[in-house]
Amino acid sequence: MSRVLTAGLVTLLGLSLLLGVAAAATKAPSVTITLSPSLQSPQMLGTSILWTATVSGGPPGDTYDYQFSAALQGQNQIVRDFNTPNTFTWVPHTVEGTYVVTVVVRDITTQPYTVFPPVSVQYVLNPWVTSGGGSAVNPTAHPLVALFSAGPCTAGHSIRVRFTQNGAQVSSTTNAVPCSQRSANFLVAGMLPSTQYLMHWEEFATGHLNSGPDQAFTTGPLPANFPVPTMTVKVPPTGHDAAFPVLLFHLIPPTGRPFAFRPIAADLSGNVLWYYPIPLLLVRMEPGGNFFSLSNTTLSEYDLAGNKTLETNVEILNEQLLAKGYPIMTSFNAHEVRRLPNGGLLLIGARDIVSTTLQGGTQQDPVDILGDMVLVLDHNMQLTWAWDSFAHQDVSRVATLNDKCFQNLGAGCPAFNPAFGVANDWLHSNSVQLTADGNILLSERSQDWVLKINYANGQGDGRVLWKMGPFGDFTITNPPPHPCGDPAVFPWFTHQHDAAFQVQSGALEVFTVFDDGNLRVQQCGSGNSRGMVLYIGESTRTVRIQIAADLGAYSSALGSAQLLISPPNSVYASFGNGLLSIPTNSTQATEVDVVSGSIVYQLQAGWWSYRTYRQRDLYTPTLP
Repeated sequence: MSRVLTAGLVTLLGLSLLLGVAAAATKAPSVTITLSPSLQSPQMLGTSILWTATVSGGPPGDTYDYQFSAALQGQNQIVRDFNTPNTFTWVPHTVEGTYVVTVVVRDITTQPYTVFPPVSVQYVLNPWVTSGGGSAVNPTAHPLVALFSAGPCTAGHSIRVRFTQNGAQVSSTTNAVPCSQRSANFLVAGMLPSTQYLMHWEEFATGHLNSGPDQAFTTGPLPANFPVPTMTVKVPPTGHDAAFPVLLFHLIPPTGRPFAFRPIAADLSGNVLWYYPIPLLLVRMEPGGNFFSLSNTTLSEYDLAGNKTLETNVEILNEQLLAKGYPIMTSFNAHEVRRLPNGGLLLIGARDIVSTTLQGGTQQDPVDILGDMVLVLDHNMQLTWAWDSFAHQDVSRVATLNDKCFQNLGAGCPAFNPAFGVANDWLHSNSVQLTADGNILLSERSQDWVLKINYANGQGDGRVLWKMGPFGDFTITNPPPHPCGDPAVFPWFTHQHDAAFQVQSGALEVFTVFDDGNLRVQQCGSGNSRGMVLYIGESTRTVRIQIAADLGAYSSALGSAQLLISPPNSVYASFGNGLLSIPTNSTQATEVDVVSGSIVYQLQAGWWSYRTYRQRDLYTPTLP
């Protein structure tokens, strides 16, 4: 059951708190809260520090939750929002200085909740390098990730790390950060196991490039028991593929293996370059190398070394939804999280309703209907805006294939009412994107639609501006021949994944989508999934198909889509054919020519994959 607060939001010392009535500001004068690190200050950057909050003197048996934050020079970041564990592991590696680590404790035994005054501790993190031009490299807990440190550099310039396998001619770079009078620190990732690399800093600006001396680093081996699927190159890469040498798999073991998500990055030959050490659903990588994960209850962000950097949960966000007058979620919809340009987060939640009149429900035999919510959070993971599908869509329009979710079977479904063994999978939203005009794009698999929602940079009323897909608001100007099925369905994507605008400028916008094709395949009796690149004319509600590439196999679920744009003007598209079962359980990363639609590169992995992306490196996602 979600914890519910009956009071409003206030800001206290830069922390977003949900505060009870004034009389509940303190519980008892005997309550004492302490905050203790596992290692005494100071420590070096990259050190793992366990913070523990202890409540003493309170009533026996009371229940508490804890919010942890860290501030540097007055810039506060909540690192874990209110939850019942009283510890948080903090591994800061980027900027040295005197931090203020704070815990806020609430007594949540009864309502209204009691919020105790914040308790803060100063903690000093020291740099590995203090002099300009200096550098050092240190191992991390991850055998394929190094911590590289460079000294201060010239304000107005930027700095990055270039790393090269010893004896190789091709190099890679990390993300770049602005120069300052502090050290610059990077997690270097994208290296083969048990291999020596040379790495150095590069300071650059317009007309300026300066490099430091090489530092040697040898990666460790893959864990002996780490599961790696068989990788097979089906179509070899060509010259332009050097611009996107990394494949990121969001892997899912196929039937017959223990169900556990496994993120892995590989080179174009299928050699592992990076992995997350324990099972985890990687939802999306963000610029800079951090990545998001969602479960039904928890949203987390991690760095490349595997350290958790942020965390929030359904229950605290439900408190915020109620405080703003929205309905609450049943769970997260574990398909999507994106970092917004302002530092906030865009994600999907799920909720369900019981109906005795809609989608087959009767008084004698009600049905449970699963819908979705869109949430926008600020950089401190506090809710700023939400959208509820039940308030803005026609609930009587059933899923086009009458999709169902079954209790305790997962299959991409969120949690729903435990009184029902099955729920109508009404929407099954699986991707969301902030558009260039400040609105929100939402892909609804079970409706075969992509919606544009009126967000208006936080001022929108949530109405649906348009629907794209079969029987939607757009017309295809160059429909292909339809040898089978409904001519209003065959040209369109159906049960799609990863719909997104790739280029948004001018009258036509470039749009990519993985067309699983479930409705089309059902109508035709057979068929393959397609990788689609479309030109969208929003003002005229028209679509021109650039390619609807036959990917050579049918993926009934999962999938991803992206453009690969490399200098000077090469443009290709890459698609993750995520759930193949014939002839074996596998996934394929398939690159196609956007002029002819022909396959120009393909690698097959012996597991399934929620999404599969080609990247320049582990710091630069190729999706907007």
